[in-house]
Amino acid sequence: MSGYSEHRELDRISMEMNQLSFRRQQLIDRRNMLTILQEFRNRSNRNSTAEGSKQQTEIQCLDKELQELSEKKRELQERQDNILHSKDQRKECIISQGGVSVLPDPSVVFVEAPPSIQAPEVILDIQKLPPCSSQTQCPQCRQFITTEIVTSVGNVACLVCVTMSVLGCVAGCCLIPFCIDNFKDVTHRCPKCRSPIITIKKL
Repeated sequence: MSGYSEHRELDRISMEMNQLSFRRQQLIDRRNMLTILQEFRNRSNRNSTAEGSKQQTEIQCLDKELQELSEKKRELQERQDNILHSKDQRKECIISQGGVSVLPDPSVVFVEAPPSIQAPEVILDIQKLPPCSSQTQCPQCRQFITTEIVTSVGNVACLVCVTMSVLGCVAGCCLIPFCIDNFKDVTHRCPKCRSPIITIKKL
């Protein structure tokens, strides 16, 4: 059987199985409804033997049809399994140039390459922390964290301000170093326990 005809046969079997499942559900619902009606009649003491026997006959017919549907579904399932099994067997065979069929080597294992994303670097020596937010271990709470940074005015900002005023920038321009983060000291802080970890001074 060619691949195209196998595919069509599988589609047809799948469609038939869906129809069988739908019909089976309809019959089960009808049988449940008849059973409930029969129990209701028995409880209400209505002794209509003609109607009761008619419903009992219909329930037996429904049971018989349900059994036939189950057998047909089992046959379709077996046909589908046979087609899929034959497809799997053909996929396992690899034809070499000599025309000999061999199975693939089970000792060969294909491993997927790890992701190319570099893992974040955790700096454990707090003396080596850069002046930007970094991952480290807090010395107070011992948690692995990404530090918060806070800038504060330090010696470099004051020295640049004094130097600029000596050079003649006295009209407020000498205060510019107090507004630029590059002239300020950086303090790393733990976001969990809020304790300061280290202050990196510019001078």
